[in-house]
Amino acid sequence: MSRLAASGGAISVAVAVLVGTVAVGGAQAQGRGSAPCTPYTAILAPGTWETHSDADPTVPVGMLRPIGDGLRRQFGADITVRYTPYAASAFDQGLTYAESLSTLESRLRTMVGGLCASTRVLLAGYSQGADGIGDFATEIGNGQGPIGPERVLAVGLLADPHRDPNTTLSLGNPQPGHGIAGPRSQDFGALTDRVRTLCADGDLYCSINAGSSPFLAALGRVLSGDPAPIAALVPASTDPSTLIEQIVKMGAGWAATAANLPTILGDLTDLPNTIQTGDIRTAHAIATNLNLALAPMVQAAAGVDLSLIASVVRAAGAVDPSGFTSALSVIADALTGIDILGIAATVGQVQETLWRAVESLTRNDPLAAAAEVAALAPTAVSLASSVIGPFATAVRGDLRVAAQTLLSISGPDAVDDLVQLSRQGVAMANFYASNAHLDYGDDAQILLNFLGAQANS
Repeated sequence: MSRLAASGGAISVAVAVLVGTVAVGGAQAQGRGSAPCTPYTAILAPGTWETHSDADPTVPVGMLRPIGDGLRRQFGADITVRYTPYAASAFDQGLTYAESLSTLESRLRTMVGGLCASTRVLLAGYSQGADGIGDFATEIGNGQGPIGPERVLAVGLLADPHRDPNTTLSLGNPQPGHGIAGPRSQDFGALTDRVRTLCADGDLYCSINAGSSPFLAALGRVLSGDPAPIAALVPASTDPSTLIEQIVKMGAGWAATAANLPTILGDLTDLPNTIQTGDIRTAHAIATNLNLALAPMVQAAAGVDLSLIASVVRAAGAVDPSGFTSALSVIADALTGIDILGIAATVGQVQETLWRAVESLTRNDPLAAAAEVAALAPTAVSLASSVIGPFATAVRGDLRVAAQTLLSISGPDAVDDLVQLSRQGVAMANFYASNAHLDYGDDAQILLNFLGAQANS
């Protein structure tokens, strides 16, 4: 992924700290005079958690190991293969994803800049490694790298979060959409015809449709792109897949609650009045409907840092041109300030009491039913004063507008899709390590064939 931000120091600080250590790894990888000058050098960048800053660059690792092994078999002593050692973290290891990526980019510059002048270069990366290799290739292709583009024979990107099929040729089965971090700000320049990208079927990391999944696409751009909006928000100890799954579930809960706003507001208004009039069966039906309408939010909100998630969604709204995520962020802000769990708990208690009253009526015991309803009077008053007011205020203001915007942009189907997405868990570890994100065996061979053919051409 690209530049996923968490809390901690700014990237510039991390880069400053890492400058002192990067030369050691770069020199170890291949510096002038430290390794034989072979006709070809392959620089391979592993993915998240596949390597670390002190790793031996000569030891094959991760998804790119078959590519390195294959190149050695094909070219023998004519090629040097190095696996770039870097932090390769997301939120863990004391670095944010963005800070981890900066260690990769620094290492790449040192390793490639230290190559002998006659060797020609093959570049490949997987996942976070593809993120860094892709950015590095754009620099070289646009004349900003440590070597000229004429020395680079080929660039291969597996599961690139910045995949752009409109500007980069694909190998294997072409996938729809773009990488979850959005396209790069510049193309590959002079290297464009030597760059290939591969994305496995179902890997959301490199294949997401921003039109049909604007919320997920915007979330990916914030978490994998510019770290500034959330740099001070996400604790460094946060598990990335858990955070992303919680954000998707909360987004689905907010969206579903927004879609149910007319029902929720109407039922919250009618329930106390119906209880006071003694219409027990109608009151029970209203409480049941209200519980169902609140259920998506209740299921999503338990054990979640609502303020943190609302902040991330707000940041994502700034990069979603559809307006879907911006509308969702307004809903998030409004609903985060309302005690949804408390409301649901109160409504649940009301529903249980009314159910006992309905059972008493069924047994022809109106006195027991009346006693149950009488006990609800204080709860009904509390429900009316502490819940309806805030909800009504929110619905009359930004929340109503946001809900209407949400539905007008995408329609109820998109809300349903988001709800289903959250129920499936989305395998949101696709960001890092789902089965789809690991299913690159055949693609690795395809990429190896491409790199080998380019070197022989």
